[in-house]
Formats: sequence, structure tokens, C-alpha cells
Amino acid sequence: VYNAGSGAWGNVDQLKPADLTRNMDINATGLMRTTQAVLPHFRESGGGSVVVIGAGAAWRGKAGTLAFAAGKAAQRSVAQSLARHLGPEKVHVSYVIIDGMIGSEGALKRMPDKPKDFFLDPDHIAEAVYGLVQQPPSAWTFELDLRPFGETW
Repeated sequence: VYNAGSGAWGNVDQLKPADLTRNMDINATGLMRTTQAVLPHFRESGGGSVVVIGAGAAWRGKAGTLAFAAGKAAQRSVAQSLARHLGPEKVHVSYVIIDGMIGSEGALKRMPDKPKDFFLDPDHIAEAVYGLVQQPPSAWTFELDLRPFGETW
């Protein structure tokens, strides 16, 4: 599971080019490096799974998300390229879009006024990811969107 991300928030007037570079390096280049590190094992064992945790920002940049959205869009593109290249080797690359706030202990404490169903349940995210890695090669999912039912999208 590649769950690396970077959160340099701001718009074109607030960010520096280095903020964008850092987001691209963590989200896209980091995914490539990590995949390169696990490929020898996957090839030796006849396959494997790379699950990339992404964000809705990969599809839509919003004001104040310039660097984050660009990094996640690049990450999604790298994941898609990896999936198409590695699929014939039985390496399943998938991209899980987390579109909402995860109900971690810290998030729940920071947002005590929000109802529990505002958050994505971490256990339910884990179940969805487990389902991805159990899929047979004849019916692999590349992209899976997860969001709480109340999320506006």
C-alpha cells in the first residue's frame, strides 16, 4: 500500500515552485521508487498488488489545492501507467480515491461537532482495500472511489 502524500496548501500567489516540486516528488516519483523496490519480489513470486491511496483532488483541483491536486493527479497517472505495464506480469496496480475525511482518532478530536457518519471509517477502508487485493486477474479494478454517503461530490 502506497499511502504517501503531501499537503502544501495554497494558491498560485501563496506557493513557491518548491512546494509543487515536493508534492510531485512524494506523490508521483515516490510511487515509482516504491514500485521499483518491490518489483523484484513480485516478479520472483509471480505477481502481487500495489494499492495506491489517492484523493479526489486527482480529478479536480480546487482553489487552494494547487500543489496537492497536481501531485495527486500525477500520482494517478503514474499508477495508471504502472497498471498497464505490469498487469501482464500479474501485478495488480489499483488507485483508491479517498474522497472525504478519515475518522482517525485525531480527526475525531479536531472535529468533535461533526457526526460520526461525516467520516470514512478506517476499518471500512481496510475492508475495501482487502477486497481489491483478493480480486482475480480476470476482473481487476483499477480505480475505486470511497466516500461517506454525505460527501458532496
